[in-house]
Amino acid sequence: MTEYSTTEKILSYLPLFTIVLGLFGNTTCIFIFRLSKKFNKIPSMVFLSFVAIFDTLSLFEWNLDYFLYPNFQIELERLNLFSCKFVDFIQLVSLHSTANLLSLMCVDRFISIKSIPGSMYSRLPFGTIKSAYIWCVVITLIMFLFNIHILIFNGNFIKILQKNKTEHVIVNGTFFSIFKLYNETENCEWYTETIKLFPTMDKVNLIVYNLIPLSVMIIFNTLLIVTILADKKSSKYLSNEKALKLIRKKRNLTISILSITFAFMIISIPSTIFSAFFEDYISKIKNGLKIVLNNLNEVETNRLNTTYFVIKLA
Repeated sequence: MTEYSTTEKILSYLPLFTIVLGLFGNTTCIFIFRLSKKFNKIPSMVFLSFVAIFDTLSLFEWNLDYFLYPNFQIELERLNLFSCKFVDFIQLVSLHSTANLLSLMCVDRFISIKSIPGSMYSRLPFGTIKSAYIWCVVITLIMFLFNIHILIFNGNFIKILQKNKTEHVIVNGTFFSIFKLYNETENCEWYTETIKLFPTMDKVNLIVYNLIPLSVMIIFNTLLIVTILADKKSSKYLSNEKALKLIRKKRNLTISILSITFAFMIISIPSTIFSAFFEDYISKIKNGLKIVLNNLNEVETNRLNTTYFVIKLA
């Protein structure tokens, strides 16, 4: 059993603040994006609304674990077989859906800007509220099916690990070190005797959560930037104030979307790489520092807290 210092227990309350902040920010964004007349007709806001929902779902497992374990020695996913399957499933579906929805939002935004009646872009299944909802449902369904193995196999095998423990005793003034062997039971994340959910899924995350969606984001963000610069250059020759205002509005919204996706790329890549390839190093980090690093990483999860204000100011 891991011993936590008073400082580490105090730091363990930080995740509760993260949860409250995330719930407030994401809930606010969902209501504004879907109910505000300024946003509810914009397809990109449909994607961001679904992202806010999945961000909210992904808030709980890691943050509550970082609070509950230091104070009560409780981990959500290890309460019983149901929690073992359901909690890990929801966490991974939420993360995978968020990343891929953001990448599709970039595609949708580019096609919306380039779509002119009669053009090739206008015939593609993007750029409308209906198509945005369809894509969000499709991505959610794909990620559900992709991770359904967790609901089927996770926790089906109980792993018994043999570990050693060193105890130091003094007998008649002589210092002795006694090595003891003991069995530790792991009742979650094992599929079979040799297959474990993590760190295997950490490497899968690198592809599904980073490589694929980030590649799409980079390609279409680049196209969006080129389009913005071209529109800015052409707008210099326009004298119609209404047309100029519309171009500026589209450009500011696009810049806001670019900011969100670039923030996701910058913050999500390091944490995924460390989880996939440096798990042993991470396990050696002091508990208090690990809690702080987790909350810094959760800034990415709560990026939608400021999304509305970024778009509002744009």
